[in-house]
Amino acid sequence: MDHKYINEFDLVERYLMGRLAAEETAQFEEHFVDCLQCVDRLNTTKALIEGLRLVASERVAEPSTHKPGGFWFFSRKSLALAAGVLSLVALAGAVLVINQSRRARVEADQAKSASAQWERRYEEERQSSAIAEGEHRESERELTEQVAQLRTELENGSKQESNTSAQVNLPILVLSSTRGSEPSSGSTNEVTLARSSGSFVITLTLEGERTYQDYLMTILDSRNQIIWKGRGIKPNRYSSVSVGFNSSLFRSGDYLLTVEGVAGDGSTSVLGKYSFRVRKTP
Repeated sequence: MDHKYINEFDLVERYLMGRLAAEETAQFEEHFVDCLQCVDRLNTTKALIEGLRLVASERVAEPSTHKPGGFWFFSRKSLALAAGVLSLVALAGAVLVINQSRRARVEADQAKSASAQWERRYEEERQSSAIAEGEHRESERELTEQVAQLRTELENGSKQESNTSAQVNLPILVLSSTRGSEPSSGSTNEVTLARSSGSFVITLTLEGERTYQDYLMTILDSRNQIIWKGRGIKPNRYSSVSVGFNSSLFRSGDYLLTVEGVAGDGSTSVLGKYSFRVRKTP
């Protein structure tokens, strides 16, 4: 039940006159229990009705006098009652206006407080987003520096080898943070290797994983057969791991590298699955 319905069908007056059906009376009473506006209207209307009844009864009890010339005069008591009714109505109207004004101020204060809370929450989320973006950029920068350093070390080490079969510019596969059980088409986790015997390096960053004693890494091919498994692996100070492999260990196809953290009691937890693809050239 809403105020439009209440005003349209004069529920306040009909309720006070006892002219509402039982079901409609119950619905109206359930509404105005929590509605200050309807309670104010009920009090005002009730006071007006009672005042008018008093004036009417006074006029019946005290006969009026007639002055020649067609003018009627009422007793002082009737006039006092009428004035009292008018004063009561005016007072009730003033109380209603004050209550509505107070309620409007309360609603305005609540709206202002809610707006301030939303603005504060938006600012906090904006700052959190900026911090997360900065950390992501810093992680990418560190990873780039690590790859460059690793490539330089491999090249310098290859140059120092006296063996004529020493390799230079070893392929490096940097596994991105995109994880999944199946390699997707056009995946960035892809490396191209020569079919002749050679080596390449896989490197990845263990983001935020610093609570384990060491790590276990497993590589499966597309038929879920284990190609390689390494235990006791520890990351460097940048929380990254680099592992070198002989390219003859791999064929063209899709592979899945699983990283597990090993706790002090020997239990393991899967931390991530990195899919990658190997392409062999003639």
